[in-house]
Amino acid sequence: MKTLKKIVLSVIFTMICTFNVMANDYNINPNSNCLFINQGENIPQKGVKVPLNINTSYEVSINGDAFFSDQKGSEADPMPGVVIFYSRNAEDGFDTEYTVLRKGEKLNFKTPGSEPESVFLIAFVMDYWPGIKNTGSYTLRVLEK
Repeated sequence: MKTLKKIVLSVIFTMICTFNVMANDYNINPNSNCLFINQGENIPQKGVKVPLNINTSYEVSINGDAFFSDQKGSEADPMPGVVIFYSRNAEDGFDTEYTVLRKGEKLNFKTPGSEPESVFLIAFVMDYWPGIKNTGSYTLRVLEK
């Protein structure tokens, strides 16, 4: 009977952990999701927009490699990371932030508890020269905690 209780508790714990943690992956393409500084492009049109839930904690990370050209090896010029625009529950309860998230780093924040239409994340890369073909990609992971 003790063993059966342990098994049932273990299954319930596993189910709770599984259903409470949701992760979604998004591809950040260094061409279609690239904002070129010298062209004044519209960020929401170029970036990957991720809807978020209000009053929820998130952990965001990236993986992969993207480059400022199609060169390979030691000639490759890596992008420094992904620009993340997001709203967080700070200051007066609603604060917007920009940060560059690099591979291996994690961004943790809690979304505001109001204005659900304004609670989202936008991710993109930046470059200066639109005539060069960027290569590689980043995978953005958004984990609801």
